[in-house]
Amino acid sequence: MANSGTAYDFGMFEPKRRAEQEPARKNNVIELPRERLEENRRPKYSRWKMLSTVLSFLIVAGMAGTYIYGQVQLAELSDSLGTVTKQLSEDQSVYTQMNMKSEAQTSLEAVENYAADKLGMEKINQKQVKNIALSSGDKTQILLPVKNDGWFSRLLNSVRRFLS
Repeated sequence: MANSGTAYDFGMFEPKRRAEQEPARKNNVIELPRERLEENRRPKYSRWKMLSTVLSFLIVAGMAGTYIYGQVQLAELSDSLGTVTKQLSEDQSVYTQMNMKSEAQTSLEAVENYAADKLGMEKINQKQVKNIALSSGDKTQILLPVKNDGWFSRLLNSVRRFLS
């Protein structure tokens, strides 16, 4: 029995009655008729539907992979093209320098200076020119002695004359 005016509540130590205990739980199971039960079941997946879904996914993934691979190849080729273009411009510059150097060394003025300075040559003068008149009637002809060794020697000689 509970004393309300005291410092201690002794009612806590008294046995509890069954009526005060919590009522028993209700059964929460809902019973459905058989046709509603069939509607609420998980749908079974058709094999053909699953196969077409998987194939569609694989095709899309393959196309994406091919696109990415193509972009990577394009980037690599662009880099190599830039490198080759740079090398070409450097080689053209070197070619132009060498060509100009070669032309400077083989110019007519450079050849004349080299001939005058290194070889001691000088330009042609009238005192260096001598005219010689040849008679047009003098002619020289060289004949080889003919040996009558045989028909084979004559054949060889005719071939030699033809080739010379």
